[in-house]
Amino acid sequence: MGIIAFLYGLIFGSFYNVVIYRIPADKSIAKGRSMCGSCNHTLAAKDLVPVLSWIFLKARCRYCGSKISMRYPIIELVTGLLFYLAYASSGSIWEFLFYASLWSMLLITAMIDYDEMIISDAVLLVFTAIGLVSILVMKAGLLTRVYGLAFGFGFYFAIYYVAKLIYKKEAFGFGDVMLMGALGIFMGFRDTVLTSILSFYVALIIIVIMKIFGKKTGLRQEIPFGPYICIAAFLVSLYGDEIVNLYLNLFM
Repeated sequence: MGIIAFLYGLIFGSFYNVVIYRIPADKSIAKGRSMCGSCNHTLAAKDLVPVLSWIFLKARCRYCGSKISMRYPIIELVTGLLFYLAYASSGSIWEFLFYASLWSMLLITAMIDYDEMIISDAVLLVFTAIGLVSILVMKAGLLTRVYGLAFGFGFYFAIYYVAKLIYKKEAFGFGDVMLMGALGIFMGFRDTVLTSILSFYVALIIIVIMKIFGKKTGLRQEIPFGPYICIAAFLVSLYGDEIVNLYLNLFM
């Protein structure tokens, strides 16, 4: 069953590539055939086989010969691995759907924010809807989700407001505030608190690594924060209990 989950992930990953490209461009993800971004030639089914088409075409468009980014098969493979991990981490079909949906939305949100420095309202709407459905299906506690929403939104709104006062402009995206609110509904109070805190450590570590490898970053440089939140949420969804136990063992 694990390999079936992986294969489904590859297929969904191919669709996510479309979502990541079309949503910021304000294009429909339900209408219109896939086309080459260079020559606009409509792609045939044989051009859209996840990963394999990219390999057999040698990363080139069949029709115009333009280079196809490695990012497309990477996103497909990552989604396949996420689906496999969701299967391996779940005890029921509902848990699998919960994790696969959460991690898929984190991937899409992170990539759109990385590319365009925006948090998509459409993606957040899907986040919220899935979170609400999961409360009913998995019989998750409603109160902890409400607290999660309140903390996630409130904590990041405070940061947004203070940063705006200090820098005299919007220095922290309001989309990140909305993202944390949606995650609160999805993850509950404890995991939302952990994600809120861990996201800043993730950002610090990645920025330090970027500096080590020569990437210029500064306090006043505009950077997308959504990917850091998404990485933190992914880690917390997998290792939330371990993170809490580590903290208690170290400091209590």
